[in-house]
Amino acid sequence: MLPSARKRLLAPNAGVAAVARARLRRSSSISLQKATKTGKSKVASQLTMAACVYGAGPILPADTPWQNKDGLRVEDGRYKKFTEAIIDDGIPAERVYTDALRTYAYGTDASFYRLNPKVVVKVLNEAEVIRVLRHAREHHTPVTFRAAGTSLSGQAITDSVLIKISHAGRHWRRHEIRDGGKTIVVEPGLIGGEVNELLKRYAVKHNLPQRKLGPDPASINSCMIGGIFNNNSSGMCCGVSQNTFHTVKDVRAVLLDGTVVDTADAATVASFKQTHASLLDDLSKLAASVQSDHELAALIEKKFSIKCTTGYSINALTDFSPRDPMEIFKHILVGSEGTLAFVSKVTYATVPEHPHRASAFLMFESMHEACRATALMKRAGVVDAAELFDRASLREGEKDAIFCDTVHGVKGCDEATAAVLVECRGASDGDLNVHIQRVWDTLREHSIGFMQRDGSVAATSQNVFLKDPKEFNVLWDMRKDIITKVGGSRSPGTVMLIEDVACPTDSLPDMSLDLIDMFKRHNYPEACLFGHALDGNLHLVFSQGFNSQTDLWQFQNLMSDMVDIVANKYKGSLKGEHGTGRNVASFVEIEWGVKATEVMREVKRIFDPKLLLNPGVLLTEDPLVHMKSLKLMPLADKLIDRCIECGFCESNCPSKDVTLTPRQRITVYREMERLNSELNAGQRVVSKSRVKQQLSSEATKQAFVESRLKEFERLSKYYFERTCATDGMCQEKCPVDINTGDLVKKVRAVELGRDAGASGAVAGTIARHFSAFESATRGLLSVWALSRSVWTYPEYLFAGAAVFLRERVLSADKKHLVPVPNRYIPGPAGRLPPLSAAGDSAAKKEVVYFPSCVARMFGPPPGTRPVADAFVSVLEKAGYRVKYPPAVPGLCCGMIFESKGCASAAAEKSGELAKVLREVSDNGRIPIVSETTPCVKQLNEVGVAVYDPVQFVYLCRRELDWTPVADGIRLHVPCSSKKMGASDPFFEVARLCAGEVVPSGIPCCGMAGDRGLRIPELPAASVQNIEQSDYPSFSCSTTCEIGLSNVTQTQWLPFLTLIDKATRAKTA
Repeated sequence: MLPSARKRLLAPNAGVAAVARARLRRSSSISLQKATKTGKSKVASQLTMAACVYGAGPILPADTPWQNKDGLRVEDGRYKKFTEAIIDDGIPAERVYTDALRTYAYGTDASFYRLNPKVVVKVLNEAEVIRVLRHAREHHTPVTFRAAGTSLSGQAITDSVLIKISHAGRHWRRHEIRDGGKTIVVEPGLIGGEVNELLKRYAVKHNLPQRKLGPDPASINSCMIGGIFNNNSSGMCCGVSQNTFHTVKDVRAVLLDGTVVDTADAATVASFKQTHASLLDDLSKLAASVQSDHELAALIEKKFSIKCTTGYSINALTDFSPRDPMEIFKHILVGSEGTLAFVSKVTYATVPEHPHRASAFLMFESMHEACRATALMKRAGVVDAAELFDRASLREGEKDAIFCDTVHGVKGCDEATAAVLVECRGASDGDLNVHIQRVWDTLREHSIGFMQRDGSVAATSQNVFLKDPKEFNVLWDMRKDIITKVGGSRSPGTVMLIEDVACPTDSLPDMSLDLIDMFKRHNYPEACLFGHALDGNLHLVFSQGFNSQTDLWQFQNLMSDMVDIVANKYKGSLKGEHGTGRNVASFVEIEWGVKATEVMREVKRIFDPKLLLNPGVLLTEDPLVHMKSLKLMPLADKLIDRCIECGFCESNCPSKDVTLTPRQRITVYREMERLNSELNAGQRVVSKSRVKQQLSSEATKQAFVESRLKEFERLSKYYFERTCATDGMCQEKCPVDINTGDLVKKVRAVELGRDAGASGAVAGTIARHFSAFESATRGLLSVWALSRSVWTYPEYLFAGAAVFLRERVLSADKKHLVPVPNRYIPGPAGRLPPLSAAGDSAAKKEVVYFPSCVARMFGPPPGTRPVADAFVSVLEKAGYRVKYPPAVPGLCCGMIFESKGCASAAAEKSGELAKVLREVSDNGRIPIVSETTPCVKQLNEVGVAVYDPVQFVYLCRRELDWTPVADGIRLHVPCSSKKMGASDPFFEVARLCAGEVVPSGIPCCGMAGDRGLRIPELPAASVQNIEQSDYPSFSCSTTCEIGLSNVTQTQWLPFLTLIDKATRAKTA
């Protein structure tokens, strides 16, 4: 089958070995009862807690030899030498992590596996990748590349060297749109959703038809190009024809030997053909051999006619001529999970994004009927997407009130019910209507019935096609979040598992029923089945405990049964789109057979003969690799126990480029809780142990656990607690609604003893004498303003003094207490503006305006009207009689205390203010507003209904006359306004003030009140990816404006001052 140089792969002994491997894998399906009875099963001897579950085994002896296998890549000195070598070679030590906390934090991805890297290296460019690879070859330290870490099959983790390209500032995020948007060149650190947004804005700016990436995974707003390419991601609407394999035009890659080749660059291609002629020759010969084996070629064609990411993309060997090895080269890299090369740039052919779309949620009396309807619609070619929901999936929808209002009949539907979310598209509304009618005609022609609200079946669906994006996005948001919603509903202490299978669509009805029956037989009552039914691609989501050997056997038997159903009975794909990873690497030969698998092994040998690129992934010699390095999710705190570590939150986190992300904070906190529990349990075991050997073993492990816990506690003060902005933006992207900031604030209150100790006493004193605190702050700001009038650059003097205190006087544990001033801190605020007497007599409407303590202490930027003055002006122009609360000085929402964990002081101030506001507003009859959005959010959270300032202006916009006063502006919506749902009103109002509005493009500025002054690296990292613009810049929070100004070195202004300039009282 293969060229003579490769015939050894299929020599008699090699063939026998391959068959033996396949038999061994099949033997792993042996039942627990049989294994117990015979006592001879190799599988039974390996399926132990110690062998399979992270943290359950003993501490490996110091003299354990290094092996290139998961769990056995021990530190025998090579990692220390590797670390020293890369630092000596120019990789800054601050981007090389070897401490226990951060290596643990990077030991998780979105899968149910855990491997803690020995070294994490954050690289910024190709040159650094080449240097790291050089030393990896020299010291034989395998490497794994990581982008967003949202992979579901365990392919983004390692216990060796992890090379990290994500969260590296502006690095790995460049792009270039070409050919009028028909192609786009992207680097691997861009999020898929960001790329689509870039294409959308390009099309709007140039008045061109909208285009997008072909792949559209449900995680597109979190996963990065690196993962999309290396997993050959597809998604809900792209099917097979628009996945990465079929839409990639060119790649730029770094091989293991450090060679860079760009298939779009003729010069590098010419050089590569000379320097790597043997590699290209091997690929050509392998392609020729595969194409000459008609049985194998037919198998490959059939397998890739449906979704398939099991193993390598060996359709590259059949789709392209052996005379064109560069095409084979670029396509064989697709879906290779970082096991063949590092891909530093990808050129995609984009696909049309039809402007007219409609979606319907069709409910059927059974899963079989829903699948049959899908197969009919696919055969007729009448829909662009069809997403299947089983009854367990629909239960998640029942928990969402908005979804239930949109979908008729879902609440309390029959237990046999299933549903299909379908989408039709068209170049015009007329085309769209034709497609919709064809859907109804197709289903009516085959007598497909629809479930009705009363449980009956009728020929017409009560859920019609929705054309309004606000309506149909409710349906698609539910579908995109269903995996994580199901995971968040799992039993406490269990792990969410997801399998990803595919079969020909016509086989889908029967395979679906077999899989549902499989879950019942193996006792998985919470399991659900859903997915891309139009492509025969199903996701199986279920919870699994890894707390006993019985749990391990339950999972192993389920996996064996699933493999038999999907791969053997239906000749389907064990992985449709999530990548092979570790999850099904054991079963590649079972699905593909010996010949095709040996071809894949030859591909690996051509690129990586020393197995240094992500070993243990995609291909393996271990028939039980899917059962090892299993992740525990111990109960830690109710605030975060539902987290499945999907990583969706990470892109919203201000500290992601500095320390940890929300996912990492949660996993670190879980580990600290586990270590505490294990330490306590270990002390009990050691105290009761009477066996000398057991005593020694337990004492060794206890010493290790105690040492590890101390290191975690020491490092967590900065990485976990101090650098968390507690802005809650992670919650905005969390499908199970977790706010990691709440956990951090709880830690600040409990572990730091804020309320019980000296800090709590100080906070209480400030709270009780807040008016004096305001005066003192204005006094300091007056000194600051005076110094600016005397010296040209006073900030350098003050900042220098602050840095001296932080670095030379205070301990590392205390330096964060001293803020570092910058020149954008304004002077003191003046008096509040007087309220218009004319307004008092003429206005028929009233509004209570609470000027926040920030507005009462901080003045405006130079040459700008005070924000309180501007807001009062706008309100009065809109016809409102403005009222201040009585005794404003000393009133505070409490956020300044709450964010620091001083809960008692926060409750005291917020309670005091709430009482005043309820009285002055006549218990809410009169609307209440404030000019600082974080304060508005805080008040709403304590039960006082207060309007966001811009949202209130939006509501009364028709009471004002508007005149645009700027050609364009750059606008940052504060994170508090985003969390209150005020983003759209911000941009609607902005478009009334200016011709063009450029979004800042960042979720949060990272200032977090005064935290950004005390930890300046936090806003510096958060703002670095801000959208560049020469337009004037605006926001709606003084501290945000200070932080944004300092990082961008451009003065940001209060948005309310622009609104004031753009408005005037309505003329009669």
